[in-house]
Amino acid sequence: MTEKRIALFVISISSIPVWGLLNMMGIIGGKMQTALVFLSLIPFIYSSVKLLIDYKFESSYFKFVFTLFIIYQLIIVVRGFSLSYKDIKDYLQTYYIFWPFIIPLFIFFNKDIPTFGFLFKWIYYSGIFFLVISLFFPFLILTRSTAETFIAIIIPCGFLLLNATYLRTRKVNISFLIISISIIALTYLARRSSVVTLVGFVISSYFLNLINKSNAKIFRYFPLIIIIIFFILFSSFFENSKEVLLNKMTSRISEDTRTGVFNRFFYYLKDDMTFGNGMNGVYYCPMWETEIDGELFGEVEYRNLIENGYLQLMLTGGVVHIVLFLLVLLPSAIKGIFMSSNQFVKACGIVIFLRLIDMLLYGMPSLSLAYILVWICVGVCYKTSIRRMTNDEIRSEFKKIDLL
Repeated sequence: MTEKRIALFVISISSIPVWGLLNMMGIIGGKMQTALVFLSLIPFIYSSVKLLIDYKFESSYFKFVFTLFIIYQLIIVVRGFSLSYKDIKDYLQTYYIFWPFIIPLFIFFNKDIPTFGFLFKWIYYSGIFFLVISLFFPFLILTRSTAETFIAIIIPCGFLLLNATYLRTRKVNISFLIISISIIALTYLARRSSVVTLVGFVISSYFLNLINKSNAKIFRYFPLIIIIIFFILFSSFFENSKEVLLNKMTSRISEDTRTGVFNRFFYYLKDDMTFGNGMNGVYYCPMWETEIDGELFGEVEYRNLIENGYLQLMLTGGVVHIVLFLLVLLPSAIKGIFMSSNQFVKACGIVIFLRLIDMLLYGMPSLSLAYILVWICVGVCYKTSIRRMTNDEIRSEFKKIDLL
């Protein structure tokens, strides 16, 4: 039963951005997209309710700070809530308005170790779906608008690499392949923040598995893989291929596309820096209709998106929102990485830490499996009983569902 709920959970949350993509491509209309999103939300909400069953706090600090955080988030929602049909539809369909205030409840995710084994399995299956898309429809991952949707689905595969010591070699190798293809595609598309995120997962996975003496062969040969990559990058023999791959990234590596937007943001928010503008917060930032890499961006006057995780928190809840957010997440990352006895919890801590770094670049809180995974990991890192388990005990739990 638990695996079915995990399957329903992963499939439903992964399908939601796909409907938006199909609408963007003109395959389905707006009304059809709305209907499909609602159909995906029903199993997502049902499976989430069934999986959020661990309400026991093992840290008094966490209980106190998280309670403050949730109360403040509730105040932010009330300040911006509207009952109009358009706004309700936007709350449900737009990934970064309403849902980021609900997702922190995933700290209550079922923390039985076998449950995470099922989660690993279905994250892996979503990666296989991406791999099939890449092989048969490569243009979908080499076009900016479609690539970001599909690659967002596989970011949790980085969690599999971090936990390589508990997985079969085949799953680790395929997960590494999936992440590598994504990095190549994102490099070609010059998506700087996404490249940093995925490379962060790969490098962290290498050192974590090296320290824990994992048997995953891909990490044994990782230095050799890096040498081969550098050879390709600096070899004149591959000059043409290198130019095609790195052309956009080279031109954009030092390009500043956000300073103007940030300046407008801070100017407009200067009187609301402490408490923000509420859930429907906007700032004045007129932009003309623009086409970038074949993707059309409509004309706007007021924006509700700032393209930076921390500033998005500030827009809705001000500096207070950021402080409470960090008071919850930063200690959990420290506990996970430095105060645990097993690789699983350390991996959870690294997921949180990488998100905190990613939010400096982009890292928007949103309705996505990657962001949900961060909050699941927060709940794990505050569980003293799990942090004290050894690798052998964790491995024994995973063996119950034939994960190894």
